[in-house]
Amino acid sequence: MDMLQLISCIHITIALLLFTQAKSSIEAPKETTTGCIADERIALLALRAGLSDPSNLLSSWNGGDCCRWKGVRCSNSTGHVVELDLHSPDCRNNFGSKLVLGGIISSSLVDLHHLQHLNLSCNDFGGAQIPEFFGSLRNLEHLDLSLSYFSGMIPPHLGNLSNLRYFILDSVDSSNYIYSTDITWLSRLSSLEHLDMSSVNLGSIQNWVTVVNMLPSLKSLRLFRCQLSSSPDSILHLNLSSIETLDISGNQFRKPITPNWFWELTSLRHLAISDNEFSGPFPDEIGNMTSMVKIDLSFNNLVGMIPSNMQNLCNLEELLLAYNNIDGSIAELFQRLPRSLPIVPSKNREKPPFARVPPPDPPLHRRRTSRSTAGLSARIRPVQRRYRTCPSVATTAGPPSPS
Repeated sequence: MDMLQLISCIHITIALLLFTQAKSSIEAPKETTTGCIADERIALLALRAGLSDPSNLLSSWNGGDCCRWKGVRCSNSTGHVVELDLHSPDCRNNFGSKLVLGGIISSSLVDLHHLQHLNLSCNDFGGAQIPEFFGSLRNLEHLDLSLSYFSGMIPPHLGNLSNLRYFILDSVDSSNYIYSTDITWLSRLSSLEHLDMSSVNLGSIQNWVTVVNMLPSLKSLRLFRCQLSSSPDSILHLNLSSIETLDISGNQFRKPITPNWFWELTSLRHLAISDNEFSGPFPDEIGNMTSMVKIDLSFNNLVGMIPSNMQNLCNLEELLLAYNNIDGSIAELFQRLPRSLPIVPSKNREKPPFARVPPPDPPLHRRRTSRSTAGLSARIRPVQRRYRTCPSVATTAGPPSPS
């Protein structure tokens, strides 16, 4: 082989090597990473340093790759921490449980710039105030601080979380823990779909309906036992066209059940307005709520018989009427319900609120004081589980239900 041929072979070999390296770099799976981001690992270690962990729940928080630590999830494409789930594994029995975190929540959390999901529920932070710097976690979509013994005023800085879709803050006791005197910051959470502030003391707030009406994406609203006292008759410009679940039980409205703003929410499927000292006859407006699946009217001061137009509620599965002053027989009551559905009477017993969405853990049972007037309860077992479009009614109803 002469010198010219040798040089030619060398050039070809070098070209093949360069092509192979370029091809391997292009085809390398971009979603794989070798570990977490160093700065984010430092932030997580600072967080752990401030927390009390009597049961060593964070024992896996060592080693170089924080993406493998318990409760930490990183993006497959970037390696950034996107989820921090530190809820207690003993959430059903967190009162007095040792399987909880406590201590101080470090401001190092703000260094997790890509964090989308933060769950600190069912822990015990000993009455600490919700940190203001939570409002700097601008990419958060899910924030769950429920049942973790926070106290004090909710920082309005949380209104900066414009990407938030789930906000769960139900407290332990509305008389001693979290409160707010102004919730106008909520109106800035334009992406919010699920809001649960049950047992947060909102007793001084009169414009709460106006504020939540500024959340066009809202699907679920739970304000159980918030010491609310105002419930307007109507809303001038109704903006809650997507809402399906409303639980405002256990408040102090002390007014006739009609007129009331929530009867305009014809998209509702779950309505819980028990134990609010509503009075008067059962409203005819209930017959327009053709999307309704569950209704809880118990523990009020309602009188008379349910309206006959309740037969329009072809999707109704559960109706709670206990501890009202119902006139008439059970037979008459059943005649006024959808005739296509078999009915199974249930005992007059305490009923837990509708399950939270999210998380999957059920809420605490309500603690009620019994009244002297008994009523009727009925559980309706549907023949067909698939959601149905009810026949049109004479009065104005909401948009057709999805099939």
